Amino acid sequence: MNTKNRAKDGFSNERDFVKKLNSNKNHRFWKILNLNDNKDLFFVKVEGRKFCKTTKENISPKSDVFIAKINIDRKKLEKKEFYIDENSKIDFKFLKNSGVSIKMRNTNYQIDKCSVDKFFYRFGSKELFAGATIYSQNIDDFRKNHKVLKASKTNWKNFSNYFGLSSLEKINENTSFDESHKKIFKEIQKKSYQKIKSQALKNDKILNSLFKGDEEFDDPYFANWFLVDDELTQKIPTNFTVTKGSTAGLTKPPTVVFKPLR
Repeated sequence: MNTKNRAKDGFSNERDFVKKLNSNKNHRFWKILNLNDNKDLFFVKVEGRKFCKTTKENISPKSDVFIAKINIDRKKLEKKEFYIDENSKIDFKFLKNSGVSIKMRNTNYQIDKCSVDKFFYRFGSKELFAGATIYSQNIDDFRKNHKVLKASKTNWKNFSNYFGLSSLEKINENTSFDESHKKIFKEIQKKSYQKIKSQALKNDKILNSLFKGDEEFDDPYFANWFLVDDELTQKIPTNFTVTKGSTAGLTKPPTVVFKPLR
Protein backbone atom coordinates (compact mmCIF):
# COMPACT_ATOMS: atom_id res chain seq x y z
CA MET A 1 0.00 0.00 0.00
CA ASN A 2 1.13 3.53 -0.77
CA THR A 3 2.93 5.08 2.22
CA LYS A 4 1.19 8.42 1.69
CA ASN A 5 -2.20 6.76 1.91
CA ARG A 6 -1.15 4.94 5.08
CA ALA A 7 -0.10 8.23 6.65
CA LYS A 8 -3.66 9.49 6.36
CA ASP A 9 -4.71 6.75 8.77
CA GLY A 10 -2.66 8.22 11.60
CA PHE A 11 -4.49 7.95 14.91
CA SER A 12 -3.77 10.37 17.75
CA ASN A 13 -5.08 8.04 20.47
CA GLU A 14 -7.45 5.15 21.16
CA ARG A 15 -10.45 7.49 21.16
CA ASP A 16 -9.50 8.74 17.71
CA PHE A 17 -9.12 5.16 16.47
CA VAL A 18 -12.62 4.26 17.67
CA LYS A 19 -14.20 7.34 16.10
CA LYS A 20 -12.52 6.88 12.72
CA LEU A 21 -13.27 3.16 12.41
CA ASN A 22 -16.86 3.58 13.56
CA SER A 23 -17.52 6.41 11.14
CA ASN A 24 -15.90 4.72 8.14
CA LYS A 25 -17.17 1.19 7.53
CA ASN A 26 -15.10 1.04 4.34
CA HIS A 27 -11.83 1.52 6.19
CA ARG A 28 -9.26 -1.09 5.11
CA PHE A 29 -8.96 -2.42 8.68
CA TRP A 30 -12.46 -3.88 8.47
CA LYS A 31 -11.30 -5.90 5.45
CA ILE A 32 -8.15 -7.04 7.25
CA LEU A 33 -10.38 -8.23 10.10
CA ASN A 34 -12.54 -10.03 7.52
CA LEU A 35 -15.54 -8.04 8.65
CA ASN A 36 -16.91 -6.54 5.45
CA ASP A 37 -20.45 -7.13 6.65
CA ASN A 38 -20.06 -4.62 9.48
CA LYS A 39 -23.20 -2.51 9.52
CA ASP A 40 -23.96 -3.34 13.17
CA LEU A 41 -20.34 -3.72 14.29
CA PHE A 42 -18.51 -0.99 16.18
CA PHE A 43 -15.28 -0.53 18.08
CA VAL A 44 -15.58 0.03 21.84
CA LYS A 45 -12.81 1.49 24.01
CA VAL A 46 -11.86 -0.53 27.08
CA GLU A 47 -12.16 1.35 30.36
CA GLY A 48 -10.40 0.62 33.66
CA ARG A 49 -8.55 -2.39 35.02
CA LYS A 50 -9.73 -5.95 34.54
CA PHE A 51 -9.47 -9.15 36.56
CA CYS A 52 -6.35 -11.20 35.88
CA LYS A 53 -7.02 -14.93 36.31
CA THR A 54 -3.41 -15.77 37.16
CA THR A 55 -2.66 -13.14 39.81
CA LYS A 56 -6.26 -12.78 41.05
CA GLU A 57 -6.07 -8.99 40.94
CA ASN A 58 -7.37 -6.16 38.78
CA ILE A 59 -4.67 -4.91 36.40
CA SER A 60 -4.42 -3.21 33.01
CA PRO A 61 -5.72 -5.55 30.30
CA LYS A 62 -3.92 -6.26 27.03
CA SER A 63 -6.63 -4.92 24.74
CA ASP A 64 -7.35 -1.23 24.35
CA VAL A 65 -10.43 -1.63 22.16
CA PHE A 66 -12.69 -4.44 20.97
CA ILE A 67 -15.49 -4.92 18.47
CA ALA A 68 -19.11 -5.28 19.51
CA LYS A 69 -22.46 -5.80 17.82
CA ILE A 70 -24.62 -2.78 18.61
CA ASN A 71 -28.09 -1.80 17.46
CA ILE A 72 -27.91 1.98 17.41
CA ASP A 73 -29.45 4.75 15.36
CA ARG A 74 -26.86 6.52 13.19
CA LYS A 75 -28.07 9.96 14.27
CA LYS A 76 -27.51 9.01 17.90
CA LEU A 77 -24.05 7.78 16.97
CA GLU A 78 -23.29 11.01 15.13
CA LYS A 79 -24.15 12.97 18.26
CA LYS A 80 -21.53 10.90 20.06
CA GLU A 81 -19.10 11.63 17.21
CA PHE A 82 -19.00 7.86 16.66
CA TYR A 83 -17.23 7.33 19.97
CA ILE A 84 -18.24 4.41 22.18
CA ASP A 85 -16.60 3.13 25.34
CA GLU A 86 -17.54 0.61 28.01
CA ASN A 87 -19.14 3.35 30.08
CA SER A 88 -21.47 4.41 27.27
CA LYS A 89 -25.07 3.66 28.12
CA ILE A 90 -25.47 1.31 25.18
CA ASP A 91 -26.27 -2.38 25.07
CA PHE A 92 -23.70 -4.36 23.15
CA LYS A 93 -22.43 -7.91 22.61
CA PHE A 94 -18.70 -8.19 22.06
CA LEU A 95 -17.27 -10.10 19.11
CA LYS A 96 -15.08 -13.00 20.17
CA ASN A 97 -11.30 -12.60 19.75
CA SER A 98 -11.63 -8.99 18.62
CA GLY A 99 -9.42 -7.29 21.23
CA VAL A 100 -6.83 -4.91 19.79
CA SER A 101 -3.72 -3.54 21.50
CA ILE A 102 -3.23 -0.04 20.15
CA LYS A 103 -0.04 1.96 20.09
CA MET A 104 0.22 5.27 18.37
CA ARG A 105 2.86 6.50 15.96
CA ASN A 106 6.30 7.15 17.47
CA THR A 107 5.42 5.11 20.57
CA ASN A 108 5.96 1.55 21.65
CA TYR A 109 3.39 -1.15 22.14
CA GLN A 110 1.74 -1.42 25.50
CA ILE A 111 4.48 -2.15 28.04
CA ASP A 112 4.08 -4.94 30.56
CA LYS A 113 4.82 -4.16 34.22
CA CYS A 114 5.36 -7.54 35.81
CA SER A 115 4.83 -8.08 39.55
CA VAL A 116 6.61 -10.86 41.44
CA ASP A 117 3.52 -13.09 41.38
CA LYS A 118 3.02 -12.64 37.66
CA PHE A 119 6.74 -13.13 37.07
CA PHE A 120 6.75 -16.38 39.02
CA TYR A 121 3.80 -17.60 36.96
CA ARG A 122 5.73 -16.87 33.77
CA PHE A 123 9.32 -17.73 34.68
CA GLY A 124 9.05 -19.88 37.81
CA SER A 125 11.77 -18.05 39.80
CA LYS A 126 11.54 -15.45 42.54
CA GLU A 127 15.34 -15.16 42.65
CA LEU A 128 15.51 -14.21 38.96
CA PHE A 129 12.90 -11.54 39.63
CA ALA A 130 15.04 -10.21 42.49
CA GLY A 131 18.12 -10.26 40.26
CA ALA A 132 16.36 -8.02 37.76
CA THR A 133 14.95 -5.61 40.34
CA ILE A 134 17.87 -5.11 42.75
CA TYR A 135 19.59 -1.76 43.15
CA SER A 136 22.92 -1.95 41.34
CA GLN A 137 24.08 1.59 40.55
CA ASN A 138 24.53 3.60 43.75
CA ILE A 139 26.15 2.07 46.83
CA ASP A 140 24.00 4.24 49.10
CA ASP A 141 20.93 2.44 47.72
CA PHE A 142 22.18 -1.10 48.32
CA ARG A 143 20.57 -1.37 51.77
CA LYS A 144 17.25 -1.23 49.94
CA ASN A 145 18.07 -4.62 48.47
CA HIS A 146 17.06 -6.21 51.77
CA LYS A 147 13.54 -4.96 51.03
CA VAL A 148 13.80 -5.95 47.37
CA LEU A 149 14.50 -9.57 48.32
CA LYS A 150 11.70 -9.53 50.88
CA ALA A 151 9.29 -8.11 48.30
CA SER A 152 10.52 -10.82 45.89
CA LYS A 153 9.57 -13.44 48.51
CA THR A 154 13.11 -14.81 48.79
CA ASN A 155 16.22 -14.31 50.95
CA TRP A 156 19.97 -13.85 50.60
CA LYS A 157 20.67 -17.58 50.98
CA ASN A 158 18.38 -18.61 48.16
CA PHE A 159 19.49 -15.63 46.10
CA SER A 160 23.18 -16.53 46.47
CA ASN A 161 22.50 -20.18 45.64
CA TYR A 162 20.57 -19.27 42.51
CA PHE A 163 23.37 -17.10 41.13
CA GLY A 164 26.17 -19.32 42.43
CA LEU A 165 27.73 -16.60 44.56
CA SER A 166 28.34 -17.90 48.09
CA SER A 167 29.63 -14.51 49.27
CA LEU A 168 26.12 -13.06 49.04
CA GLU A 169 24.80 -15.53 51.61
CA LYS A 170 26.69 -13.63 54.34
CA ILE A 171 24.87 -10.35 53.65
CA ASN A 172 22.70 -9.15 56.53
CA GLU A 173 21.33 -5.93 58.00
CA ASN A 174 24.79 -5.03 59.34
CA THR A 175 26.61 -5.40 56.02
CA SER A 176 28.57 -2.37 54.85
CA PHE A 177 28.21 -2.32 51.08
CA ASP A 178 31.15 -1.22 48.90
CA GLU A 179 32.45 -1.26 45.32
CA SER A 180 32.81 -5.05 45.33
CA HIS A 181 29.06 -5.38 45.90
CA LYS A 182 28.38 -2.86 43.16
CA LYS A 183 30.33 -4.94 40.67
CA ILE A 184 28.47 -8.10 41.69
CA PHE A 185 25.01 -6.50 41.69
CA LYS A 186 25.53 -4.92 38.26
CA GLU A 187 26.62 -8.24 36.79
CA ILE A 188 23.68 -10.07 38.39
CA GLN A 189 21.21 -7.57 37.02
CA LYS A 190 22.73 -7.66 33.54
CA LYS A 191 22.66 -11.46 33.44
CA SER A 192 19.11 -11.48 34.82
CA TYR A 193 17.87 -9.24 32.01
CA GLN A 194 19.58 -11.44 29.44
CA LYS A 195 18.22 -14.67 30.93
CA ILE A 196 14.69 -13.32 31.17
CA LYS A 197 14.67 -12.20 27.53
CA SER A 198 16.24 -15.46 26.35
CA GLN A 199 13.66 -17.56 28.21
CA ALA A 200 10.79 -15.44 26.87
CA LEU A 201 11.92 -15.73 23.25
CA LYS A 202 12.16 -19.51 23.56
CA ASN A 203 8.72 -19.90 25.10
CA ASP A 204 5.55 -19.01 23.17
CA LYS A 205 3.50 -19.27 26.35
CA ILE A 206 5.58 -16.50 27.97
CA LEU A 207 5.36 -14.28 24.87
CA ASN A 208 1.60 -14.77 24.76
CA SER A 209 1.39 -13.84 28.43
CA LEU A 210 3.49 -10.72 27.92
CA PHE A 211 1.66 -9.26 24.96
CA LYS A 212 -1.53 -11.19 24.18
CA GLY A 213 -2.75 -12.28 27.61
CA ASP A 214 -5.28 -14.86 26.42
CA GLU A 215 -4.66 -17.13 29.42
CA GLU A 216 -4.86 -14.26 31.89
CA PHE A 217 -7.86 -12.24 30.79
CA ASP A 218 -11.34 -13.14 29.66
CA ASP A 219 -12.42 -12.13 26.19
CA PRO A 220 -12.44 -9.31 25.05
CA TYR A 221 -9.63 -8.11 27.32
CA PHE A 222 -6.78 -10.03 25.73
CA ALA A 223 -5.23 -8.80 22.49
CA ASN A 224 -5.76 -10.86 19.37
CA TRP A 225 -4.60 -8.01 17.14
CA PHE A 226 -1.89 -5.34 17.41
CA LEU A 227 -1.84 -1.91 15.80
CA VAL A 228 1.76 -1.24 14.76
CA ASP A 229 2.79 1.71 12.60
CA ASP A 230 -0.82 2.14 11.48
CA GLU A 231 -1.04 -1.51 10.45
CA LEU A 232 -3.09 -4.29 12.04
CA THR A 233 -1.18 -7.50 12.65
CA GLN A 234 -1.52 -10.67 14.68
CA LYS A 235 2.24 -11.06 14.99
CA ILE A 236 3.36 -11.02 18.64
CA PRO A 237 6.35 -8.71 19.36
CA THR A 238 9.77 -10.35 19.71
CA ASN A 239 11.96 -7.24 19.86
CA PHE A 240 11.79 -5.86 23.40
CA THR A 241 13.88 -4.68 26.33
CA VAL A 242 13.80 -6.00 29.89
CA THR A 243 14.37 -3.44 32.66
CA LYS A 244 13.66 -2.76 36.29
CA GLY A 245 10.50 -0.76 36.89
CA SER A 246 10.46 2.44 38.89
CA THR A 247 9.73 1.90 42.58
CA ALA A 248 9.98 5.52 43.78
CA GLY A 249 12.42 4.56 46.51
CA LEU A 250 10.51 1.34 47.23
CA THR A 251 7.29 3.15 48.03
CA LYS A 252 5.91 0.93 45.23
CA PRO A 253 6.48 -2.82 44.83
CA PRO A 254 9.32 -3.80 42.46
CA THR A 255 8.41 -4.77 38.90
CA VAL A 256 10.15 -6.08 35.81
CA VAL A 257 9.21 -4.05 32.75
CA PHE A 258 8.95 -5.51 29.26
CA LYS A 259 9.03 -2.76 26.65
CA PRO A 260 8.68 -3.73 22.97
CA LEU A 261 10.72 -1.76 20.48
CA ARG A 262 9.89 -0.68 16.96
